[in-house]
Amino acid sequence: MSKNRNRAKNYATQQMTYASPIQGLQSPTSPLQGQQALPAQIKHNLSNYIAPVQLLRLKHDVRMWRDAVLEAELAYYPQRIKMQRMFIDTALNGHVKACTEKRKDLTLLRRFELQDSSGKRLDEATKAISECEWFQKFLSYTLDAIYYGYSLIALGDIIDNDLPNLIIVKRWNTSPDRYNVTSYDYAIVGQDFRADDVKDWHVYVPTPSDNGTSPCGYGLFYNVAVYEIFCRNVLGFNGDFVERFSMPYVHAKTTKPSDERDDLEATVANMGANGYAITDPQDDIEFLEAALAGTGWNGYDNLEKRCEDKISKLILGHSDALDSTPGKLGADQGGDESPVQKALSEKQIKDGRMCERVCNTLLFPKLHNIGQMPKGIKLVFLNDDEVQETVERENLNAQGLANVGVAMKNAGLAMDPAYFQKQTGIPTSAIVTPLPILPPKELPLNDKVKNKLDKLYRISA
Repeated sequence: MSKNRNRAKNYATQQMTYASPIQGLQSPTSPLQGQQALPAQIKHNLSNYIAPVQLLRLKHDVRMWRDAVLEAELAYYPQRIKMQRMFIDTALNGHVKACTEKRKDLTLLRRFELQDSSGKRLDEATKAISECEWFQKFLSYTLDAIYYGYSLIALGDIIDNDLPNLIIVKRWNTSPDRYNVTSYDYAIVGQDFRADDVKDWHVYVPTPSDNGTSPCGYGLFYNVAVYEIFCRNVLGFNGDFVERFSMPYVHAKTTKPSDERDDLEATVANMGANGYAITDPQDDIEFLEAALAGTGWNGYDNLEKRCEDKISKLILGHSDALDSTPGKLGADQGGDESPVQKALSEKQIKDGRMCERVCNTLLFPKLHNIGQMPKGIKLVFLNDDEVQETVERENLNAQGLANVGVAMKNAGLAMDPAYFQKQTGIPTSAIVTPLPILPPKELPLNDKVKNKLDKLYRISA
């Protein structure tokens, strides 16, 4: 472990001696006045400013988790290299991945619309941007800032009114403290992404700082990483336990000489992945087991479950938010939301407001500056769940009031239609009862008719 840390330190020292591949760039804190314009491929995407050097990955433990924040809180030249190196391994954990995808889907699967400055829905523009792959990637990268602490998103070149090359700039080369992108890890001088010829092609999404040490937060993965490290170690320990105490062990005894003994060992080794031993008949192997060897796996399972519950709480707001199937209205007594559904709803609202703010105050103005969007366009997420719950609640209220009206009618009373309409919002009208149809009155018989009847009766007689 100490060897890995020394290796990382030597690697960082070596990288700081390299020069930037872009000649003539000043310190990131000074403007690029009087400098030659950057090439378009770098101006549109600062990922091209980064030298193709592979990131050194290390095996992390709790000590390195603490070292990461110490590096980020340096008084002079703070860095996020160790922190971001740890985060890319944290994101690989299956439970962490499932939690982050669950939370991101709460926002990415929501319906939204584009509106003009007066709040009018723009149907064609909404349909067009909904079908853009780059916009979904942008929202995903924006939400990733919650976990990694920040995101610098490069828009890339415009091709056929599209942004197919939109990409995230490597976070270990992006300094949220100096607002620059460096060519190499641990370099200080780099390209300021706030420069005039760069800023309209990049969207920087920071998170609030928790302690004021840095202008940018550390990200949710810093809190998650310590539990993920324990989960990772527990998985390895559990695998060793199963290999030692659960898998069968082959023990072969022989008196054969060395040549034939090698043949026997090869035969035993090819029987599978189980452990084996070759001994003389006089030799003996004794397996010493701890008192809890038969049930020791419960300790690994219990610790892993507790760590995963903490991770679910940190990311989703509830320890059971990933495995349960939350309901909506009526989940608990009294018709309130379940705790799981309430926690997920709060995360969805919070993340949705973040995406609206980033799009409306950062992305869309930059797209306007480069001629890709009219001024005054804004993104608004539709609260479909709230609308549906409101409709269901209003329907239940109307049904209950209608039942009261039926009971009043059976008691010889009548509900005022105006009151029912005011309480439910449902237009009402009185039922018009049709008048009964009276039989036609008998007409008086005239003389002509009487004569015909008399004649008919005489003939019959």
